[in-house]
Formats: sequence, C-alpha cells, structure tokens
Amino acid sequence: MPTSRLKPQQTTRPLPLPEPTNNIPLMLIGIEAERANLSQKTGVEHYAKQLILHLARLDRKNRYILYLRTKPEGWFLSLPENFTVKVMPFPIFWTQLRLSWEVLRHPIDALLIPASAMPLIHPKRSFVTIHDLAWRYYPETFTRFNRWFLEYSTKFAIKAARGIIAVSRSTKNDLVRFYGVKKEKVTVVHHGYENKIINNKLNILNSLPEKYVLFLSTLQPRKNLEGLIDAFRGLKEECPELPHKLVVVGKPGWKFEKILEKIEKNKDIVAYLNHVSDPDRLAIMAGAELLVLPSFYEGFGMQILEAFAAGVPVATSKISSMPEVAGEAAVYFDPKNITEMKNAIKSVLLDKSLAESLKEKGQIRLKDFSWEKCAKETLEVLER
Repeated sequence: MPTSRLKPQQTTRPLPLPEPTNNIPLMLIGIEAERANLSQKTGVEHYAKQLILHLARLDRKNRYILYLRTKPEGWFLSLPENFTVKVMPFPIFWTQLRLSWEVLRHPIDALLIPASAMPLIHPKRSFVTIHDLAWRYYPETFTRFNRWFLEYSTKFAIKAARGIIAVSRSTKNDLVRFYGVKKEKVTVVHHGYENKIINNKLNILNSLPEKYVLFLSTLQPRKNLEGLIDAFRGLKEECPELPHKLVVVGKPGWKFEKILEKIEKNKDIVAYLNHVSDPDRLAIMAGAELLVLPSFYEGFGMQILEAFAAGVPVATSKISSMPEVAGEAAVYFDPKNITEMKNAIKSVLLDKSLAESLKEKGQIRLKDFSWEKCAKETLEVLER
C-alpha cells in the first residue's frame, strides 16, 4: 500500500534518539489518527485532534507514528520531528485489517486507539479510549449494524487493551457495570477545551437572530432536540415578550429526517445551520445567551466547556456525565420532563443575576479541564 509522510524517511521506525535523562525508556508509539483527520468533526474527532496536538507540544522524547487512511489535513504539517504520518488507503474495516497488517509488519512499542475500535492484531501495550456506551442505554437510536459493531468492537477492545481511558467517571462506571471491567484497568482522563480568540465579525453572525438560545450537537434522537423544541415552543407561548429564537447547529446523524421535519414545522422560532467551521462554531457559541444540552446520554459533553470558555451560561440534563463536567456551574433538568426543561431555560433568560452567576462559576469550573492536562494524563497511561 502507498504511504506518505510529512518529512522524508526511509523506514517506518525512525533512527534511535539519545538515551533519556530519566528512567523511562523511549518508545515508538502508534496512534490511529484517521478520526482526527475527518473534515467534519464531532466530539470524538475534536478529542483525537487536540490530543495529538498537545502530545506533540508535551512529548519530545518518544517517537510517534500517526496512521491515516486518507490524505492528511494541513495541521499535520505543524507537528514536530518526532511525529511521522503514514497514509495507508484501504476500502473497508481499515482499523481491523489494514492497521493490523501494518503493526504486524512494522512493530511498535505501544498503540493508542482514540475511539474504541481496536485492530485485530496489536502490540501487547495497546490502549483504547472509550467515550460512551450510548447504545446500551438507547439501542433504538442506533441501526442494528451499528449496535452490533459497537458492542463487538467494545468487548474486543476492553479485553485486548492493556489499559482503558474513559473520558468521564460516568463512562468508567458503565464499563464496570456492563462488562465487569476491573476498576484499576480504567483511567479517567477528561477532555479539555479550546481557548481561542473569537472573531465576532464573521459573516455567519449576520444570519443569526439578535438574541438566541443555542443547541449544538449532531441531529440524532438521543440528543433530544425534539424535546428541546417542544420546551422552547412552550416557553414562547408562556412568555411571548421574549425575543429569543432557538438556533440549532449540527450535522444530520442517524434518523435525522424526523428531526428536520420538526425543525421545519417550527421555523418561526427555530433557525437551523448545518455543520459549520470551527471559527464559526465558536463565534456562534459566544453570541448565545444560553447553551442548552438536553441529551438523554453523553459520554462527556464537550459543548459545556466550550460554553464556559465563551462566557455563556449552560442548562443541561442532570444525567450521565453532564453533572460531572458542569458541576455547580449549570442549571439542570430532567431531559424527559418538557416542563422542567422549559422552566430551566426560562430561569436563565429572565434572571440576569442567575445568568451572571453561572458565567462566573463556569470560569472557575474551567480550571479543572485543559487539553494539556488531558495529554499529560494520557502520556502517563502510555508510559506505565
């Protein structure tokens, strides 16, 4: 299979580096990086990209190989000398088959899989990140094939991996509950957030209402957008003086057709934008008066941290990982209770002191999360 890399190299294994000053031996670490290379990124893809970028800033002693199926995005060009990109095209089951063949032919010291699916052949020091077990809670929101694949790949990964990274205590508890994983095998490593300068002069902002509540997620049933639209409709009927609209940002997921129909029927109060660029997403977040995350289940809920960073108050479901991430810096509701959701939204929009308090608490809460911390704790797992 053809390969490409960012700098000339004759072999997969780079030339040896000088001996380290500490007692930790140098390693050749492989990372399945195709997730980080997707143009339209959701939470898992953002995690993979930020983890790679911050490992590159943190670790100059180990060597890394980033395995890709497709041509690398431009940001791979910024990676330092100890990072190599290897492109390996393959039509189907790329991780299970092509990556297996690669690590068999060119052995590595450790392998990190950022999203569940482990290659059939892998080194003894293999590690996997598990983000959520949503199909266990809401199987009806997944296709039959997806349920089978997620169940099979997760069972295989947790058995094959030397160590498991869970993105929240909620996910760790689920792994112990559903699969009997030993607690000591699972390390919780939280996501970070992007603290970027926000451009408030982007053209996309001209298409948005002056005041809006924001929903930012993939359009699929377990994200509970339909429930949010019902709650927002009830709020507008109860408080017609509120000028706010509901802005929905997210690419279509599975079973999205019914959700789009709901949006169309409520277009007098709902504005929909398909998947947007990262700068646009951050600008849209910063312009919101409230972020609502009404999901029935989330492995982490990265949008919460993005809202905190943008100085936007949050109302979210009081289940799974959301309270773990938001702490005391959010208003909570039962996602199955439309009235409770409506009242939570209303409380923030009508009570300015509450909104300001949530913003302040969000800034404090952010101090517990960073991509630097995520990369450092991940590297500690890899070097055990």
